[in-house]
Amino acid sequence: MKQHHARFTLLIGLGLTLAACGQPAAPTETMTAQARGSTLPTLGTLAPGKRQELNQNLRVNVVFVGYEQGSGPQQISTETFKAQLPQSYRTVRRYPAFYGLPADMGINFTYDYNVVYADQTYEDRFFDFLKTSATPAPLTLFQEAYNKQVYPPEATDSDATNIARTITDTVAIDAPSTEKWLANNAPAGVDTTQYTVYFINWYGRSDYQDHVYTKTGEPDPDTGFDFGLLNSRKLIAWGGTPSDDEETGTGQKANARVWFHDLSAGPESWTSNWDITNTDVDGNDVADYRLPPVWEYGSTKATYRPFTDLSGDLGKVTRYAAINLLFTASPLYSPAISPPALPRHIDLDVTIFQGEAGFDATTLLKPDLFRAELQDLQPNTQFSVDVDSAPFDGRLLEVYKCYLEGSSCYGNAISKAGYGDLFKYHNSRITQYLEGDGDYELPIFAYHAGELDIPFLGIADDNYADGTQSYVWGADNAATRQRYGLTTTLIHEVGHHLGMSHPHDGYDSETGLDYGGYDEFTYANVADESNSMMSYIDLNWDFSQFDRDNMNRYLTSVYLNQANNLLAKLATSSKAGGLTAALTTADTAAASALSAYANMNYAGAVKQAHTAYFTVLDAMTAAGIKVEPQAWPADYKAKSGNPRFVDTVNYLRNLP
Repeated sequence: MKQHHARFTLLIGLGLTLAACGQPAAPTETMTAQARGSTLPTLGTLAPGKRQELNQNLRVNVVFVGYEQGSGPQQISTETFKAQLPQSYRTVRRYPAFYGLPADMGINFTYDYNVVYADQTYEDRFFDFLKTSATPAPLTLFQEAYNKQVYPPEATDSDATNIARTITDTVAIDAPSTEKWLANNAPAGVDTTQYTVYFINWYGRSDYQDHVYTKTGEPDPDTGFDFGLLNSRKLIAWGGTPSDDEETGTGQKANARVWFHDLSAGPESWTSNWDITNTDVDGNDVADYRLPPVWEYGSTKATYRPFTDLSGDLGKVTRYAAINLLFTASPLYSPAISPPALPRHIDLDVTIFQGEAGFDATTLLKPDLFRAELQDLQPNTQFSVDVDSAPFDGRLLEVYKCYLEGSSCYGNAISKAGYGDLFKYHNSRITQYLEGDGDYELPIFAYHAGELDIPFLGIADDNYADGTQSYVWGADNAATRQRYGLTTTLIHEVGHHLGMSHPHDGYDSETGLDYGGYDEFTYANVADESNSMMSYIDLNWDFSQFDRDNMNRYLTSVYLNQANNLLAKLATSSKAGGLTAALTTADTAAASALSAYANMNYAGAVKQAHTAYFTVLDAMTAAGIKVEPQAWPADYKAKSGNPRFVDTVNYLRNLP
């Protein structure tokens, strides 16, 4: 314990960790061990300084249920649909890329699309399942708002209504049960352990009912508030539930990778698809591209844009929501924590600053759940949680109030970059927050602000130098704690710190575009409608099957590349000759990792890659060869012009 703390304290003097996943440890990447005069054994998979690329061809199933092929406005042109789809994907570390630094991870995909149209028998079975699963429900606020629309929006004449049809009644259908049915009952030729999108259209059948999907029964663990009861959390899409999900996964096919999207449901709030008359729903003077309910396609009613390309629109959803944001997403930060000395044990050091008299804010954090959910995301890493309490007063309170006022307590460039004052305050005092219980310690600062406003629910910040993750913040106050505690916010933010992106913002490889669910990609917010802790939709507190796959792929790459980087250092040491047995074991594990990866057994791949890396590290340590974590640069200067994807409260989280 003490040794770890001392090592971390030394690092704090320099900064914290620098991301270097997949980067060679020496410029002579192709130099062999023999050329160096090393006594390294000949290895089959690992090699000194080798950049291990992970290249994979993935089949993506797209199943149309209730849609027919054809050229009609509510039919699907397979050619038009497929024209929107990517052929390949190159994974990048998004935040270092904002600083103009190398971002490529060497995790690459090509896609093989299997487009299937369900036959009549399958459709009858599925829609019978929906009908028998449905329960009567009141119209949502957003269905009512859809019914009341006129065009142009400022018109007051009720005769000016410009919607294709009026919703008079509706039913609710459980989203996880629907996902489970689709995962367990695939059409012929579809394997749902492969990535699978179901596009559903019930509209037009004689048994059609207006409907929304719901996900309830998983309330905030600190407050008991069930966000699934809100009108804004009625859904048109869902997926990504792991089969071991405690609440809804039981009975689902193991390793199913299913997400469904139903434009005959709703309309709903999350993608603003109830609004077919306003060009700019978020008021930022940029047109918002949205997909309306399916019955609006081909309507001659006047709307904010013509709804004429259903095939292309569903192709956009497949590319910019399902593939880029869910199935094969890029990480926000580098998943390589403190290379080349990667951690076995991550300690989450939480300090809760108490700002509400008579209320103990530590009751808003469930440490065991906090740890357990992160353990699911990285099962080969040990997590621990330390919780301390401190008063919310003095200089910290001054700095916080400066931020609320839009001013700076420091008056320097970093403070103008958004959250720089808070970073600067805590960074200058960082050693007082550390417990010394892990070989990587993550300082987490949680403000319970009492009657003061909170400018965010949570932040996973960078280091203002090169896009390396730094600290995590959470915030709550007397009003917010009626719905949100700290547990779910901190699970989400530490997810970012470990690398995870939101399912509503990400990267498109073929265009090199980093984008979010707004403006021309407003419809991409639909990817939030998934079983992901990284979503803003607040309906579950677990990491999805997609999250787990992505993290397992990231870390498979990290461990194999860092093992090769260690070998590059070992190749220059005279002590290498005594490590043949250990290095052979590591090489065998690395080969097993690549084999498992090729078969989409990503959990098995990362477990073997973890073994390979730590076998090399332990052998070097035993031989007296020192391997240190890498430190941040000491120069903390905010760089202007870089977009900052910090996590904050946005209008979606405040919907009714």
